[in-house]
Amino acid sequence: MNQGKYVFSQIMELVSHKVFYACVDRYKGDFKSKQFSCWKQFLCMAFGQLTHRESLSDTIVCLRANAGKLYHLGIGQAIAKSTLSKANENRDYRIFSEMAMILIEEAKWLYLKDCDLEVDLKK
Repeated sequence: MNQGKYVFSQIMELVSHKVFYACVDRYKGDFKSKQFSCWKQFLCMAFGQLTHRESLSDTIVCLRANAGKLYHLGIGQAIAKSTLSKANENRDYRIFSEMAMILIEEAKWLYLKDCDLEVDLKK
């Protein structure tokens, strides 16, 4: 039996909800969305990245295979491919771009004194 949180949930706890929703509010990302929020979209896409999914279809198949765990991952219910696809098309990419830059800056700051880490990210 599960004794703690899933690794994905632990990783997503490191992402500040306050900062993320500031980005969402800045670009009105959740405007006219009823159930599929920007946060859930972010979780689905992050899940796809962290599990090395090669396509949107592959991500959806993997999410459906883990449907019983989605609540504990923070996603809730299984997402339809069309829902995620439309969200990716219609939502402002700057929400996620800005959040990525914030996370990169945090990582750079955390590893500032680590000489073994060679990270030169431009733009």
